Amino acid sequence: MKVLIVHAHHEPQSFSSSLAKRAKEKLLSLGHEVTFSDLYALKFDPVSDRRNFTTTKDSGYLKQQAEEVHATENDGFAPDVEAEMQKLEAADAVIFSFPLWWFRMPAILKGWADRVLAAGRIYGGPKLFEGGIGGGIKRGLVLMTTGGGEATYGGWGVNPALDRMMTPIQHGIFWFNGFRPLDPFVAWSPAHIGDEGRREQLQELDRRMESLFDEALLTLPPLADFPRFSVNTKNRFQVVVRFVKPFDEEFHRLVPAEHKMIDEWRRDGRLLEFARSEMDDPNPRVFMTLRATDAAEVQDWFGQLPLADYLETEVTKLHKPV
Repeated sequence: MKVLIVHAHHEPQSFSSSLAKRAKEKLLSLGHEVTFSDLYALKFDPVSDRRNFTTTKDSGYLKQQAEEVHATENDGFAPDVEAEMQKLEAADAVIFSFPLWWFRMPAILKGWADRVLAAGRIYGGPKLFEGGIGGGIKRGLVLMTTGGGEATYGGWGVNPALDRMMTPIQHGIFWFNGFRPLDPFVAWSPAHIGDEGRREQLQELDRRMESLFDEALLTLPPLADFPRFSVNTKNRFQVVVRFVKPFDEEFHRLVPAEHKMIDEWRRDGRLLEFARSEMDDPNPRVFMTLRATDAAEVQDWFGQLPLADYLETEVTKLHKPV
C-alpha cells in the first residue's frame, strides 16, 4: 500500500520528527511504499495566493476557487503544489505528523492544506465526502505530540477536549475529501516523561503502523444523509439508561464486552455523546445522544447489548431544525 506522511516540525532532532521517521521506517519494513513530505526540509511555502498557479483566469480579482478550477482545467498549478497533489492522489493512506501548537496544526501544514487541497482537482462537484478522492475507503491518521498531558485534553481539563480540536482535520480535511479517519496517535507530553516513556511511545507507534490498514475506521456522516446540504435525514435521540438489576458477578463479567460494543457505536457514528453518573450513586444512570432513523432502531440496539437484561432505557427524540 502507498502511504503519504506530511511532516511539520522544524527540528529534525525533535521527538515529533523521531515519530515521523519511525513511522516511515516501520511502514517500509512492512512492505509499504512511503512518500515523506518534510515540509520544513522542502521549504514549502504555506502562503496561498497567485504563486499557487502558472495560469490566470482573472488578473483583476483573485478568487482562489475559480483560479483552482481554471488551473485544474489548464494544467496550471505551480510545481511545488503539483508535486504534493500527485503524492496525495496516489496515497492509500495519509498521515499528518505535527506538534500541537495553539490547539491546531502548525501554519506550514495548514498552508499545505490551503494550497494543495484545490477545488476542481482535489474536491468539488461530486468529489466531496464519500465521493471524494479518498473514495470513503482511504485512510487518514493524525500523528501528534502535545505539551500537556492526556488529562488536559480529556474533556474535563483546562483545555478543549481533543476530539473537538481534531474536528477541522478529521472532518474538515480527511472526511471532506473522502479519507476515513482513524483515532489519532497522540504522544502525550513527551518532553516530561523521560527516555523510557518515549521508548514506550515509539513502540506503541510501531504497533499502530502494523495495524494501519487493519484497524477499525471512524465513520462520519455521509453527504447522502444531507440532501442538498440540508439537515441530517437521521434523527437524534437522548437516551437515559437505568440499571434494574444488582451489579452481580455476571454483570462484571459482561462489562468488557459492553464497553467494546459501545466503542463500536462511537466508531460507526451512531453514538454522538456519552456520560454517566458515578456507579455508586443510589440511582446510577448513563446518558447518551445517538443518531438513528427512529426510536425502534435505538431500542433494538440496546436490546443487543451484553448487559441488556440489566438495563432500562428512556428514549427521547430531539427536536430537528427545519
